[in-house]
Amino acid sequence: MNDSYDVAIVGLGVAGCCAAKVLEGSGLKVIAFDTFNFPRKKLCGGGLTLKCYHLITDIFGEVAPIIRKKATKIYLVNKESVLEAVSDVPFVLFVDREEFNNFLFSKISRIVVHDGEKVVAITEEKDGYRIETSKGFYRARFIIGCDGVNGLTPRICGINLKKALTFEMDIESDTKESAIIDFSDFNSGYYWIFPKGNFYTTGFGDFSTVKMKNPEVVNKKFNEKYRIKGKVISKGGAFVPVFDGQLYPGKGRIFLTGDAASLVDPFTGEGIYFAALSGKRAAESILKYYDNPQEALVVYARFLDKFAADFKWALFLRRLFFRFKGAMFKIMETSDEIRTVATDIISGNISYHEAFKRFVAKSIKLPMRFVYVTGFNKKRQRKEDKGLSSLDI
Repeated sequence: MNDSYDVAIVGLGVAGCCAAKVLEGSGLKVIAFDTFNFPRKKLCGGGLTLKCYHLITDIFGEVAPIIRKKATKIYLVNKESVLEAVSDVPFVLFVDREEFNNFLFSKISRIVVHDGEKVVAITEEKDGYRIETSKGFYRARFIIGCDGVNGLTPRICGINLKKALTFEMDIESDTKESAIIDFSDFNSGYYWIFPKGNFYTTGFGDFSTVKMKNPEVVNKKFNEKYRIKGKVISKGGAFVPVFDGQLYPGKGRIFLTGDAASLVDPFTGEGIYFAALSGKRAAESILKYYDNPQEALVVYARFLDKFAADFKWALFLRRLFFRFKGAMFKIMETSDEIRTVATDIISGNISYHEAFKRFVAKSIKLPMRFVYVTGFNKKRQRKEDKGLSSLDI
C-alpha cells in the first residue's frame, strides 16, 4: 500500500469535513483521520447562524432536512430582567450535532478516510511529515489540523491554547421555536436553552472559568429555573479556546483550523461558522500554492488576521458588557436600536467593530431617558414584570 499523501487532515469535525470536501476531486491524494468512529456525538450547542447555513450549503449542498428548529424568538435574561426579541427571519438555526456531523461526513466520498484511527505522533521530515497513528504510519506533504483545542496539531506547532469550560445536557421534550440566553451569575458567559424538536440542549459556558467543581449542578440549577424536565439523553463537558489576542494559522506545512486555531467568537462562543470557513480556506490555500508551502501559509495567515482584528473588538465588548451587565440590560430595555445590535451579534449579522459604533451612536442619545424612564411607565410607576413564567418555551 502506498502510504504517502499530498494532504493529511487530522480530525473530521466541521473544519475537517469542509477541508476534505474542498480537496476531493482536486487531483491531490488526501487522507483524513478521526479518533472516533462515525456517527459520533459532539458536545456543542448546535446553533447555525444564517451565514453559516449558507456557507455549509455552498460546500455540501442543501442541509435544510437536518435543521431541527429555527429560532424566531430569543429571550435575553439577567436575573429579573427579561428582554424578548422576535423576528420573521430566524435568529439562529438549530441542529443535532451528532446528526449534523454525520451528515457532513457522509458527503465525503473521494478521499481516503480512516475514522476510528487516532493520530498519536507527527514528525517533520524534509518534504513533509511522518504521521504515526494507532494503526500505522503515513507520510504527507501538508497537514490540516482540525483536532480542536486539546489536539495534537496545535501542540506540534508549539501552541498552548487557553481554554474555558462548557457543559451541556440534551433533555427529551417537545420544543417550540424560542431560545433563551441567560447571563445571570456568570462573569463572562451564559446559560442557554436551544430547541431541537424532540429535545432541548441546555448548557453553559464561561470564558473566565477553566476549573469548576460541579458543572452538572450548575446546569441543573438553571434547568430548574426554567422548569426544563425530562429524560436526560446525554450530558458532558468540553473545553473551548479562549481568544488571547491572536489566532494561530499553524507552522511550516501544518495549517490549523477551527478550535485548533483558537477560532471561537470571544463573546458569543460561536465556532461552527469559523470552523467551516477556516477548513475551506486552508484547503484552498494549499491547492493554490501547493508548490510554494511558505506562501500558502502566509496567505492563510492573512485570512485569519481579519478575524483576529474583529475578535479584539469582541473581547472589548465582552468585558464592557459583563462589567456593566445590569446597566446594559436597562439600556437594551429602553432602546430598540441597541437591543437590535445585541440580536445582530447573536445572529452573526454584524462585525463587532460596527456593533460598537452603532452602540455608541445610539447610547449617546440615552442618558436622560436612561435616568428618568428606564424601567418605568409614564406615571413613574415600575413596569409590570411578566417574569420567567411568561416565557414561550
